[in-house]
Amino acid sequence: PDLDAELQLDRLKPKLSRRVMLLQGHQSSWHRALALAPGTPPLCHNLTAYLRDEADFKDKLSPVVLSLSLALPGGAPGLVLYGDTLVQAQVGG
Repeated sequence: PDLDAELQLDRLKPKLSRRVMLLQGHQSSWHRALALAPGTPPLCHNLTAYLRDEADFKDKLSPVVLSLSLALPGGAPGLVLYGDTLVQAQVGG
């Protein structure tokens, strides 16, 4: 089976107001189907993101929230995917 992976950058903002973009494609989200097979090595994706120029947005105080979701496509029968992970970091500048 596959897993549907989705990364959302600055997800609490409307799409047109997002302050963080991926370098490749200049989008605020990333989607990928990840193939699962027994005995395969771990899979790694490196994504580079950037903060848009401060002149391009008004909100400079609220946190930038990122989310990563993994889901079974179409709710594959007999398989359950669950769990909660919270990673939070505050970087001063």
